[in-house]
This record gives sequence, structure tokens and C-alpha cells, in this order.
Amino acid sequence: MKTKVITASAGLTRLQMLRYPFSVEARELSQRQARDVETLVSLLETSRNEYVVEEAENRVIAALDQSEILTVNNNDDRDFLIYPTSRLIVEKIGDSRLKEYQAEAESKAVNGHLENEKDDIVLHLCKSAFSWQVESTGKPVQRASLPLWLRTFDFRMRFEDFLEIAPEFHQSPWKLVNRYLDAGWLPVQGLELKRLMSGKFKQLILMSSLEVRTLPARITEAVQRVESELRGKIKTTQPVKITESIVTAFPPCIRQMHEDSIRGKNLPHEARFALAAFLLKIGMSQQEVLGVFKSSPDFVSSLAEYQVRHISSKSGGEGYTPPGCRKLQGNGLCPVYQGLEYDPLCEYVKHPLGFYKTRAWEIMKGIENHSWYASKRKKQQSF
Repeated sequence: MKTKVITASAGLTRLQMLRYPFSVEARELSQRQARDVETLVSLLETSRNEYVVEEAENRVIAALDQSEILTVNNNDDRDFLIYPTSRLIVEKIGDSRLKEYQAEAESKAVNGHLENEKDDIVLHLCKSAFSWQVESTGKPVQRASLPLWLRTFDFRMRFEDFLEIAPEFHQSPWKLVNRYLDAGWLPVQGLELKRLMSGKFKQLILMSSLEVRTLPARITEAVQRVESELRGKIKTTQPVKITESIVTAFPPCIRQMHEDSIRGKNLPHEARFALAAFLLKIGMSQQEVLGVFKSSPDFVSSLAEYQVRHISSKSGGEGYTPPGCRKLQGNGLCPVYQGLEYDPLCEYVKHPLGFYKTRAWEIMKGIENHSWYASKRKKQQSF
């Protein structure tokens, strides 16, 4: 597939640098003022930089409230210290759930800004910030010689760069096996590339860490206020407690989804559906199921209620049946299939509900020796 390479003819504007704090230009401006964490902390001690702390606190609170992160542009280079200061606050608190909220909100903000960005800026950010190899496929008229189904793709990128982020998205189109691949290059839509970029920014936040020591009074007060907000949110979104015996009977896939959800991790759509359908089928109420998802950074009460109600009311009130093992394996949701966990019962059942029914019976009877599987049942699947 022949392509026309577009390179950025100029750098970013000031507003673009503020919108994309991961950009080389934004990081350079920030580091000119504070080359490291200690320098940043020293700057934040002075009263003239109090607005930086205030705006950084507002940025973290917005992430915690799942509201829009606003771009502060006072035409002052200290504006570029607001984002690293917000990261400083989150790292000082050290709560993984808060970090997940921040990463999700910052990623969404970037994705929103990228929607209206021109191709040359998108390519510039991909190359300079992430070192990705991405090229434009040219204007529609230039794609006329391509096969019809390829003409709608705006870009192509190296598969290695695609795989940095795509595995985080569990929908079928993000699986490499479902993509067209030509000599290591694969075509991507503009919206797909922008989602990959915002996903990369989220990944950078989640994987980064700052060594935070003693902080000045101003930022310590900000930390305390955010901690208070966080405690209040955790208190109001505390998921329903499930007894130990019930969790013990969960198959490895459902147990992992359940643990990730109550810890505040965003689950892919397929995992949310599977977990909700499973919990409803074993007898949990709609409100109890909602409680399991309330810690997710992107939780929206009205939407979640509609989805859970829809899952439970299918087929005249019987509800949807959760997907079987083969489907979960195909969606990358089976830790046994991935070699991350092992349970001998998984070899003898093909559905999470079958696993739950059998394991619950074992627990009730006090059975710990699983050798009866081989004598009573035939293996249904192998890993």
C-alpha cells in the first residue's frame, strides 16, 4: 500500500502544548522551570506560585469527579507546571484507585482534543512524543488506486507500535489477527489512531512514578483536601461485600474481573457484560451488581443502571447468560488460557456457571481432593 508521508512543518502552539502535556515541547517548557521533583517542590513553596497548586488540585478533583479537565492558559509559562504538580499530588497520596481516575480523565481529555486536530499535528505527536512510525495514506483522491475497503483508512502504522496499546482494548477490531497487515504495516482510521494515542498517555501515567519526599505547607494542604474527597468517594461507592465462600467458588476469569472492578480498574465492555451477567445469574440483585462496578473511574450511575437492568431483563426476565469459556478465551479474559492461573476444574467444564455450580458443591461437601474429576468426568477442553 503506497503512502504519502506528511511531516509536521512546525511545532505546537502554546494551547496545543498545554492540551498535550506528554508532548516533547510541553515537557521541555516544564523542565526549563523545574528540572526535577525537588526543584518543582521548591518552586511551589513560594506564594507567587500558589495558583499552580490551586489549579493542580482542581485538576485532580475534576478527575476524581469524572468531570472535564479544563486547560488553564494564563499566557504564563508556569501554566506548564500545573500538570506535573497534579501528578505530584496523586503520587504523594499513593492510592492506586486515584491514579486510575487521573489516568482515565487525562486520557479522555487528550482524546477529545485530538478529535479536531489536523493530521500533521497528530503525526508530529506520534513521532516526537511516542517514537511511533506512522504515515498518512494521503487525501481521498490519492487513495483511488487502493482496494475499495482500504480507501477509508487515514493512516498506516507499524504493527509493533500498534501492539503497545491495542491489547488494552478487547473489542474484536483491535485484535491483530483481525487487521490487514502488509510488510509490518497496518492501516488505521484517524479515530483509531487518536484512541491509541490517548491510550498511550494513560499507560504512561499508570506506569510512571515520582519519588515524593517532604512537601511544603501549601501543597500538603492540597493533598489533604484531595485525600478527604477520595475518602468520601470511596465511602459512597464501596461495593457490596460478597462472602468468602461465594468468591472461592468463582472461576478464575470471574474472580479476576471481580477483583479488578472493586479495586477501581476499568474493565473492557466484554468483561463488564460477562461479570454482570454471571453475578445476576447466581442470584445477586441489580443494586448489588451495581455496587461491584461503582469504583470504576468511568462509572456513570444512570448508564450502569440501564445496562444492568437490560442484562437482567432479557428473555422475559430470565436475563442474559454469561459467555462460555471459548468466548472468554477469544476475548482475552481467561487467565487459565493465558497461562496466568491454573485450576483443574477448568479442564472439565466449558462455562463459568458450570464451574461455579461444581465448585460451590465441593465447598459445601468439604471436598478438597479433586482427583474425582478424572474418574467421573471427561475433559471438555485443554489449555
